[in-house]
Amino acid sequence: MNKSILLAVDTTSHAAAAADMARDLAAGTGDRVFVMHVHEFAVGRFGKIQVDCGDGDGERVVTELVDRLTAAGVAAEGDIRKTPVGRIARTILDAANELDVRMIILGSSSSHDVPWLPFGSVSLRLLHTSSKPVLIVPKTAVPDHAAALQTATVASATS
Repeated sequence: MNKSILLAVDTTSHAAAAADMARDLAAGTGDRVFVMHVHEFAVGRFGKIQVDCGDGDGERVVTELVDRLTAAGVAAEGDIRKTPVGRIARTILDAANELDVRMIILGSSSSHDVPWLPFGSVSLRLLHTSSKPVLIVPKTAVPDHAAALQTATVASATS
């Protein structure tokens, strides 16, 4: 198995937390990180229309994250793919198999219909269909309860 990680990103703010996790994992293992964005297209009466984000937004995010990972000493490269509407998860899985990655990482959009489930439709499909490990990184860091307890203890001791 190749020593690489696939970091699947979109153009929302939760891509940064996933990139930080990929950086930390790759730095510890020497893995290469493939940063990938999938453009989603609808085809209809008026032709082929990109529906996932504005022109150049996906490319900008991938470039920024590759630069950020490279600056941290992690080998990284970007990849932009295109797919019809509803096939993003399948495209990510195909890329993961093609690149022979050991893990897929993506950020949590926290946009699921059921409260407190930290994943959306793409991540849910990946969890159910991938033969490779899938790591979903929350948008915001989980609070450090030990640090909060220590702060509360110090505050009460000074009162």
